[in-house]
Amino acid sequence: MPDEIRDILVGTLLGDAHISRRSSTSNTRLTYAQTAVAHKEYFDYVFSFFIPFCVKDYKPHSKLVRDNRTKKIYSSITFTTMQLPCFNVFKDMFYVVNVKKVPSNIYELLTPRGLAFWIHFFHVSLIALSF
Repeated sequence: MPDEIRDILVGTLLGDAHISRRSSTSNTRLTYAQTAVAHKEYFDYVFSFFIPFCVKDYKPHSKLVRDNRTKKIYSSITFTTMQLPCFNVFKDMFYVVNVKKVPSNIYELLTPRGLAFWIHFFHVSLIALSF
């Protein structure tokens, strides 16, 4: 995995992205989602880095999601990569018994580029809270 992609992956995993594994013997896949209308440009930007990890001619999925806390309905857009061994190490670093955690070596993992993607997550979250 190129350093640029690794940096972005670390930053997005600290925010909205997550990694999942269907079974203990399978490879892992990355899933990333954003509110479609408000954050589509940023979503497309993140997606552009992970297109090589998706199946050929992959198209992100749009759907309506109901927030059970607020009872509001939002549109969202999501992409999911193929199940690949390059994501396994990040699953092992960022998850303990399928619960996301900040890795103990985050100071080694988080680069200025990754920090920028993580900061964007906070910026978007603060905007969403203000509505």
